[in-house]
Amino acid sequence: MNDSTNRPLFFIQMADPQLGMFSFFSNLPDEEIEARRQRGINARKAPKKLTGFEDETRLFTKAIEAANRLKPGFVVVCGDMTNDSSDEAQLVEVIRIGNLLNEDIPLHWVAGNHDAGNIPTAESIALYRERFGDDNYSFDHDGHHFVVINSCVCYDPVNVPLEWDKLVKFLSGDLQEARDAGYKDIVLFMHHPLFLDSPEEPEGYFVVPEIRRKAILKILKAHGVSAVFAGHLHKNNIASDGSLQMVATGPIGYPLGDDPSGLRIVRVYDDAVKHDYYALDDLPNSVDL
Repeated sequence: MNDSTNRPLFFIQMADPQLGMFSFFSNLPDEEIEARRQRGINARKAPKKLTGFEDETRLFTKAIEAANRLKPGFVVVCGDMTNDSSDEAQLVEVIRIGNLLNEDIPLHWVAGNHDAGNIPTAESIALYRERFGDDNYSFDHDGHHFVVINSCVCYDPVNVPLEWDKLVKFLSGDLQEARDAGYKDIVLFMHHPLFLDSPEEPEGYFVVPEIRRKAILKILKAHGVSAVFAGHLHKNNIASDGSLQMVATGPIGYPLGDDPSGLRIVRVYDDAVKHDYYALDDLPNSVDL
């Protein structure tokens, strides 16, 4: 419930640390790289073959250290924590690095397709919850309301239709409670963007399919949600649907576009949500509200 202590805050959004992705792409043959490029995945031929996740460890650690220095209200990681959810070493390392965040800065995880599955199952969702906690939840900070949903279920719920029904019920109910409590700017976090250019755009690998996209957008717009922050693209993309911002943030890990590895600093005011993306080597010394 809104206790009327609403005040400006900033948080840090990270996306796609995806430990193991550098080595995965470095070991792909040329024809596999070209096949992915044809699907819009801008993989690059590596100068040498890699193993492990040294690059991702360095980048994710740098991002967490920056958060400790900047002291945001909280940090949210919008999915794809590891490249291979069955690789125990990747999982242990991403949790270890996450635990480097100062105890007084909450860390919120969001389910990505490399965490809960491109076509999630009851088993893959249960495993995600065991590792990272709830996949659909909300929280309040400094008088503002934030919601997290599992967009893997939005993307393809064929194996878990009841999870889709539960997600819709949760989202509708939670947003209505937030509005009834007097919250103004409400922000949603998910992994897959709802759309890249327009709510009416064609379906594709990178976005939530149209039928469920429209269902989610109807709920968000009915409750006046201000912004949706996602990942998945490994590059930045900003669009809108009326007053709703749809923001996909570039990766902490492996870039698939021109944007370097980085993070987004988001400022939340009483009447606006503003944000900027920063390369990890170009972060500010402090954040002014």
